[in-house]
Amino acid sequence: MKNNNEYLFYCYNCPTSGYFTINGYKYFYGEDFRTAERYAEYVECGFNMVQARGENSYKGEEWEGSNCQLVFKEALKGGCTRILVTDGRFDHWIRDERDLVGEGKMFATEAELDKAVAECVAPYATQEGFYGIQLFDEPLYDQFPAYGQIMRSLKRILPDAYVQSNLLPMTAPEKLLVPQKGYSEDVATDKIATETLAVSDIYKRYVGDFQEITQADNIHFDEYPFRREYIISGNTLPNYQLVARMCKERNIDFRAVLQSFAHIWNGNYQNRRMTESDMYWQTNLAMGFGVREYSFYTYMAKPDFKYKDGPFGEMDGAAFINLDGSRTKLYEYTKRIISEMKNLSVVLRNYRYESSHIVTESGKTCKDFDWTKFLYEDEPSPIPVSVDKGVALITRQTNGENELYMLENLGNVRDELFDGIPPMRLSARLPEGEKKFYFRGEQIQATPNAEGEYTFALKVGDAIFVEIMK
Repeated sequence: MKNNNEYLFYCYNCPTSGYFTINGYKYFYGEDFRTAERYAEYVECGFNMVQARGENSYKGEEWEGSNCQLVFKEALKGGCTRILVTDGRFDHWIRDERDLVGEGKMFATEAELDKAVAECVAPYATQEGFYGIQLFDEPLYDQFPAYGQIMRSLKRILPDAYVQSNLLPMTAPEKLLVPQKGYSEDVATDKIATETLAVSDIYKRYVGDFQEITQADNIHFDEYPFRREYIISGNTLPNYQLVARMCKERNIDFRAVLQSFAHIWNGNYQNRRMTESDMYWQTNLAMGFGVREYSFYTYMAKPDFKYKDGPFGEMDGAAFINLDGSRTKLYEYTKRIISEMKNLSVVLRNYRYESSHIVTESGKTCKDFDWTKFLYEDEPSPIPVSVDKGVALITRQTNGENELYMLENLGNVRDELFDGIPPMRLSARLPEGEKKFYFRGEQIQATPNAEGEYTFALKVGDAIFVEIMK
């Protein structure tokens, strides 16, 4: 059931049971939000796949009356026809067993593993709406063997099923290679490697080995650019550049999880909802890098609150839907943005990522901006581009004949919110050929000046996509 040309959109933490906990104490809002009406609201926002995850995962209990069955029934009635199941047994095997098949292992042969996997999936794999399985989130390096064995088994048993496997981002190299329980004598040296190798080298091995071991037809990660106090992570761009390059080289799809909130420190952690500009910043960047599937963390406020340096948890105000079921502003503008993305996907799906480039204002370089300091690739733009302030991202995609460029204002929304900076003026000389310009999902008209330059005024996060037919 591989994804065709239609882009997938979905969220973590879908409608909840209405229960939430604070410091171990459980509370109930008096309403179970896992209803057809709530899933219809989810679909209304633009999402076309739903996860049966967390409290709705399946662990082998009686299917009739299970939380997972409830999601199937209500999501289908609400118009969501793709349902992704998390099976807690597979997650347990991956987390606790580094190798599943062989003498003295959990399964003596692949045939035994396949039999067990087939028994696990039997209750839900034949259900109307079943689309695929979501495996263990953010695996560590030593979990790859078990992960790959389950993934290959699923492909033998359910060859058309979608399998979601979300990887760690390029943030903590010691988590990527240093095993928890030991993987091989060779990897025992990786603790030294994490101290001597570049983070990008470590991450490339982590991602590359995962794809080779599992034979996944995509690379999927969660990379959240927006940190506390309006800081943009320096890992985001190199992370996207590296994975986009690997997807290009291996001819596989690129999939990503985007964020719906950042943290602010004000004596304790508080959430900051993504502004409209933040959301455009993320979605345009991902489209420019050729991402074909988009999920968001998180749709409904997570119902688990733990105390760590003060109140900490995905609380009200930062998700699409609050704990009590009320919509936030994020819901409304993301609904519009997803609609625009779907319109543009008709064009984007014909192209594949080729390269990315940074352009800065005169007198500055990428080293002058915290979020562009550590680029994985730092080549000059293939087309002449200038900006009057800040920093812009230029990406190039091709289909072997024509080209698609993205020109994005990659500034910090802090400057827009607090300093009132005007939109960036970006000028570009474009290659010869018939040109089509797209802004926020719509085709627009653009006219060059006497010197052949096209100039655009772009707010933070805004982007122009230019299709050039040669």
